[in-house]
Parts: sequence; C-alpha cells; structure tokens
Amino acid sequence: MNYFKLIFVTFILFAFSTKANDVQIIELHKNKSLDQLVLETENNENDEDNENNSINIENDNNIVEESNIIEDDSKLDNIDDQNINTENSVEQIVNIENETFFDLDNSFIGTHFEALKNIKSKTLHREFVNILSNIDLDDENIYSDKLYFVIKKLYEIGEIEKAYDLVSKINLESANIDKKNLEFFYLIKLNYLFSSYKLSEVCNLRLILLEQSINLPKNLLQKSDIFCLTLENKFSEAKLLNSLLTESEISKDENFQKLFNFMLLNENTNSFIPLAKIKSKDLVFLYSAMLRINELPLDKDFIEVDPLNLSIPVILSESTSMDIRIKAAHRAYEDNLISINSLSALYQSVDFSSKQFDDPDKTISNIDNNELIMAYYYQLANIQIFPDERLDVILKYFDFAKKSGLENIAYAITEKIIETFTPSAVNSQIGIEIAFANIANKNFDDALKWLNLYEISNSKDKKIDYAKFLIDLNQNDNLNTVINYLSDDNLNLDQINNQSSQESFQVLIDFLKIENDSNNSFQYRNILDERVMPSYFLMNDIKKNINDGNDLSVFILSLISMQNKNWTELHPEHLNLILEAMNLYDNGTLKKQIITEILKELKIF
Repeated sequence: MNYFKLIFVTFILFAFSTKANDVQIIELHKNKSLDQLVLETENNENDEDNENNSINIENDNNIVEESNIIEDDSKLDNIDDQNINTENSVEQIVNIENETFFDLDNSFIGTHFEALKNIKSKTLHREFVNILSNIDLDDENIYSDKLYFVIKKLYEIGEIEKAYDLVSKINLESANIDKKNLEFFYLIKLNYLFSSYKLSEVCNLRLILLEQSINLPKNLLQKSDIFCLTLENKFSEAKLLNSLLTESEISKDENFQKLFNFMLLNENTNSFIPLAKIKSKDLVFLYSAMLRINELPLDKDFIEVDPLNLSIPVILSESTSMDIRIKAAHRAYEDNLISINSLSALYQSVDFSSKQFDDPDKTISNIDNNELIMAYYYQLANIQIFPDERLDVILKYFDFAKKSGLENIAYAITEKIIETFTPSAVNSQIGIEIAFANIANKNFDDALKWLNLYEISNSKDKKIDYAKFLIDLNQNDNLNTVINYLSDDNLNLDQINNQSSQESFQVLIDFLKIENDSNNSFQYRNILDERVMPSYFLMNDIKKNINDGNDLSVFILSLISMQNKNWTELHPEHLNLILEAMNLYDNGTLKKQIITEILKELKIF
C-alpha cells in the first residue's frame, strides 16, 4: 500500500510542474462497491453495443481511492447494503406482429421449449432472451402454463435475473395461478435473492412463504428458514428445526448439514470438507450464500452445476480463487450479465505487490493464467503517469488479449484510458491499433482520427480498408456494406481450403445474390456430406410456417433445428432454410447480424 501512496504523491507533485493535458487521471468507479456494480443493471447503450459487436475487428474492491489510479482491496461484504433497488435493463424490444407467445399452442411451447437446450449463436440466443423477457404481461392469459414455460426457460438458460424480473411483475396473490406454477415462481424469487446475496430480503420472503405453506423442492424453504434463524442468532430454534428436517428427509442433504454445522461451530476454514456432488441445481444458490457468509470458496465442480446463473455468486465470493472469479466475470460480461464497470472493479481488486509492478515482464512470465494477466495489465496501465508509458502498456495489453481471444474485453475495459491519448506524428505508426480499439467501442469519430493519421504513412496497408469497412458496417443497418466488401476483390472461394466451409460460404453468396466467377462444383473432394440434417418433419414445419408468415414459430423452430450447432456445422440445405426463415422473422432485422456472425465463424472477417 505504501507503494501506491508513493505513486500518488509523486503524481500530485508532477502534476503541478506539468501541463494539464500531459497527465490525465483515469476515473474508474465513483465510490461503489463491487457488489453494487455487479448488481446494477446495464445502461441502455451497453446492450446495443454488445448486440452489434460480433465481428472480430482484426482478422490477421471495491471502492476507488481518491487518486482513481488503483483501487483499494477493502471488504466487499455488507449485508445491509445489498438491498439495492435494481432497475430492469433496457433490452431491444422485439415486436412480433403475427404471433405472440399466448397465440401459440400449449403443446408447441411445452414440447419445443424442452428441446431448446443450447443455442450457440450469440445473435439468436440474445434475440431469444429478448423475446422471453419482453412478453406482454397485460395479456389476459398470463396465468396460463405458457408464462410458466417462459420463466422456466429463462432460468434454464442462465437468465435467473430476467426470470426474477418477470416474476416480480406478476400478482402472485392471484387466485388464477396454478399451485405448481406459484411454487415455481417463488422458487425463482428466493433463488435469485440468494444468488445476489440479498439476505435480508431472503429472510423476509421465507416468512411470507412459511405463512402460506408454500412447498419448494428439496426442502429449500425449510433450509432457508434454518439458515435465517442462524443469521439471527436463534441457534436453539435452528437446531430444533434442523433435527426435524433430518428426520423427515428421505435422503439426507449432506452438503447442507456440512454448511449448517460449520456456521454453528465457526470452525477454521481449513477444516471444511468440500461439498459432495450436487444432486439438485435448485439448492446451489442457498449453498452459495452459505459458503460466502462463512468465507468458504466456491470450487470449479460446484460452479459447473449452473455456471451462468452462478456467475454472480462466484464473482462476489471473495474466498474463491481470483482466477476463477475473473473467468466467471469474463463469461458473464460476454453474456451481458454484468457491465464493463463491474469487470473493471473486479480486476482492480486483485492484490498485486509493488515488486510485481516494478518488473512487468518477470511478473507476467510468472503468472500462469490469462485471467490474472488481464487484470495485471489493466492495473499496470492505470498506474502509469506518463502518457507514452501508458500507451506502451496498452499496446502490449492488446497484443496479449488478441492472442488469448479476449481483445473485445481489453478494448472495452480500457476505453477511458484510450480517450486520454491524442493522435500525433509521434504515435502515428500505432494509429491502426488504437483505431481498431475505438471501432470496437463504437467511438467511430476517434477511430477515423487515428486511422487518417496512420493512413498518411501507410497508404497501401490492407488494414486501413478493413478498418473503414468495419466503421461502415457498424454505422449502417443494411447488408450493402457486406455485399460490397465481398464483391470488391475480397471474394475468393479458393482461399477457403475446407470444402464444408466453401459450401457454407457459397450458400451465403447465393443468399446475398453476389455474382461469383469461381466454380467449385467440379472441385469437390467429398462425395457425401456427413453433416446431419434435422428431422424431415421439423424442416417441413419450418417451411410451412414460413409460407404462413408465422415469424415467431419460425424463429423457435429454427432454434430447435440448430440445437447445439455452430453455423458452419449446419448442412448447406439447412443453412439455406434458416437464412430464408430469418429473412421473414421480424422483417429481417436480424439478417445483418447473422450474416456477419457466419462470416466471422468462416474467418472471412
């Protein structure tokens, strides 16, 4: 800590003797805890940015100290401060004109929703989440099983917060709600509160549920009651209820008993025996809260029970290994579950010593995982006083991130730092790198400044044309930019060595109606295509709904047909049908995103 104080003092002294624009302080977070930042929903622009940020732009702790340079790793836990009023994140609202969920047949939703397990396309996954999250709760049929299926699916695909948001809009006192559905809705509420560590709200809700004699799976309500009584120091009551629980349980919950006894005995964390294999996912959120309050780590096996829904508990668990927390945060950020500010706060809570900052090369060589290196580079960049030194660190940071497949995170998290750099003749040669970073962050005016600077001395560099293409692509909603790019001497099937990829690319070309002189029909190596086609009945159902103009049905059936497959894994005839379906869906608003996503997968972009 003395090291950082010295840095701060040096910085202040230097600031008085230097022009104001030579040194710029990077403001990171303004007096917000990591818990607050993580539990806050994203602003309107964040979802929009992530929505269109699917193209690889290059193809070749708590509370910040007054210096705003490095964050103090102070205690993150404060139960009373957890009850933050979170606003619903503003998603792109999907307008379904032909159908709504309440127009669909119950059997259609029940059967097909069960079939939807893994949507690999981020564009389609995001759209599916948007559809489910924005259903019309003013509809007279909201208390039907259809709403249950919607909330259940959100929960299953890792969107427990959005499931909770929907449940919170329902009048749970209504007599029209089926008991099974009601109990499930309360399960969602309770588990979300556990996952976000809002323990006082948990304990208030458990009293309401006990009064209503609500039945939750695996005795979750009874276990929650025991947990809350322990928090309230009502140990005798807790022990009595636990005795009754163990007598009544058919299969003893060894994991709960381990955690409960640990809370009572307040033993040393080293004496804790890791949890056994989790048999019910519905209990992991209770376990996560019990682990956190006892300062016990969440191990990898535990996290894998429900990695997406558990990402927030993992991020907020100070006892869990930092590399695991950062890995969870990376995944959560890419899935739009946390903001870049949350990730920044976590990066800055990593405790690096002054020695480690004195010798960056040695430190990086000694760190054995990418997650910690990402955090180290970020902190290193923030403590640099001189702009040229800060720029040098940033370039090394970008280079490392690109090699690790984390460049979009590096660009996003250093946006405020990048804004402090001024284009000049001195840094013209690195202008293209800063331009790509600004493009990723949707700062197109700044990107053009750096790009123009670089172009002056590098006029024949293909990266320049590619950067201009990306800017144009991001600023237009139509496909003309893509078509022109592929038509302008960039279309060469011969450069794609894999026949399957060639075929997928040819499907796109035909769909976009791009003339192509290449003739690969006689150059095929494989006579048979091993890619599996969906069921004949499913394909026919998609075609029928396309003809009938049922865009919501078309969308859901398309997702089912692509189950657990990337775009390049689809049979060409299947891919062609999906493109036709997306041409219909919501008047083709997803076409551009899907095309660019496929081209990225084909490594054309």
